[in-house]
Amino acid sequence: MWLALLTGLLTVPELDTAALRDGDILLHTSRSAQAVAVAGATASPYTHVGIVERTGDEAFVIEAVARTRRTPLPRWLARGVGGKATALRHPGLDAAARAAVVAAAAGYLGRPYDLSFTPGDDALYCSELVALAYAAVDVAVGTWRPLGELALADAAAQRLLRRRWRAHPACRGAPSLAACRPALAAIPVLTPASLAADPRLRIVGTSYLPRPR
Repeated sequence: MWLALLTGLLTVPELDTAALRDGDILLHTSRSAQAVAVAGATASPYTHVGIVERTGDEAFVIEAVARTRRTPLPRWLARGVGGKATALRHPGLDAAARAAVVAAAAGYLGRPYDLSFTPGDDALYCSELVALAYAAVDVAVGTWRPLGELALADAAAQRLLRRRWRAHPACRGAPSLAACRPALAAIPVLTPASLAADPRLRIVGTSYLPRPR
């Protein structure tokens, strides 16, 4: 998957944060142990995603982390590996629709993070927040896939599963991770990688590629 994404990135300009618009989708490589597992399971460097909000000359990223919050763009970029990011835009949205996406995302501020990656809006993970915000304007982004279709044999993904399975709602009453695997495998998930690969979204800038000097 990353090779296909790389091919697409070769034709896009350097990321210009001043040109970002409300509702743009911003991806980067976060630094947590979970991010290592997500990267291994999805064969993609993109492990975190948020939605751009512009307020005058300032820009923020609405993101689902410990709680869904609004983070100043420079701080959000600095948290990513190498300060790199890729920006995506849905070309079919006008300014009013983009503002509605931001308003929908802001409506989830304060929601806790969903460590189980289970669909629903009581608790949210990063790409789920993006999908819900866009759904508010009747736009689907990314592709929901059963968890079992990801590369869960990856060592980091296995470590994450072993740490979290007992607390997962799908594993209540299960005597072991092996017994719970079928239920876990059926859970639909939306990954940052699936957003990056969505042909309905246009890459408007990236800092993931070296540029000629």
